[in-house]
Amino acid sequence: MKMGKFHLGLYLLSSCIFMNWRDGSVEISAVDGFSFNFTPPPSSFWLARLSRKKILATIGVGVSIPLVFETYARSGCVKSIRKPGWAFTDMEVENIGENIVRDITVIFHGAGGEDAYTDDLLKTLCKSIDVSGTGIVKMINWEADSADILQASVKGTKIGKELAKTLCSSMYASGNTNTPRVTNIHAIGISVGAFAADSFLDALSKKNKSTAKNKNTAVKNLYCQLTLLDPFQQKAVLGVGYGNKYFGIADRGVDYAQQYLNTDDPVPSTNAPLQHCATIDVTALRPPEIFGHDWPLVYYTEELKRSIDAGYGIVTTDKQSPRGSLKML
Repeated sequence: MKMGKFHLGLYLLSSCIFMNWRDGSVEISAVDGFSFNFTPPPSSFWLARLSRKKILATIGVGVSIPLVFETYARSGCVKSIRKPGWAFTDMEVENIGENIVRDITVIFHGAGGEDAYTDDLLKTLCKSIDVSGTGIVKMINWEADSADILQASVKGTKIGKELAKTLCSSMYASGNTNTPRVTNIHAIGISVGAFAADSFLDALSKKNKSTAKNKNTAVKNLYCQLTLLDPFQQKAVLGVGYGNKYFGIADRGVDYAQQYLNTDDPVPSTNAPLQHCATIDVTALRPPEIFGHDWPLVYYTEELKRSIDAGYGIVTTDKQSPRGSLKML
């Protein structure tokens, strides 16, 4: 039953009103001595009071539960960066600092860690490495932080920032800072690894500028590409639509962004194209024996194997598609 304004007003003033029952009617006496009698509808007052409590309780639970999970998702320290050499080996750091390295590709695996599919991708990209040390291909093992899917997106963001800090320190380590060698940076994010890849390029762009300013030298001219393989797009609990809003934005240090998409798998927040990426939908080509969420990674690896100029995965300008485009294969 709908509660009228009169009954609502009485309920809100109930803390300063006294009520006495008399022959089915109610005598109400306010604190200031004013009193009058009325006969309320049989159930409206108490139903309204009960309904209000239920509504408030429901709202409270509905708001508090997501906030609890969001707090948990943003808690905890990052473990992966504690391991020595988690980012680059000593030799790689030295080569970057001495301006030997030209191309760097980093891969961030998904929640399940490294597997046969990620190993195949790494092996395929490593074929571009020559003995001169001008190229680096790295799989960033962050399994200690990616396994908890509620926390993975937040921790992945932190890991991306730490990697950018480490790389920038290496790039500007040499006294010969005016002759930068590093040119191409390629970040590959698989599933929830998309947050680490996106954060890495965003932080690298900012750190590159601030470091150059602090050292009073020229900003290193970097070309940065972001490749996302069936990326997870929701950050923590409340960050619905985060990926669509931020992944691939030029202002976040991304010169070219591409997304390989599968749309018929049950993994949430992975089945939509991203507005700032050139999207390739490979759903229709998936073999039945390969799980849908794994298919973009498998397809991308096979595509690199077929390409005669795969390099470090950098897409040449003549083969790039516009941001926001969708190609159905």
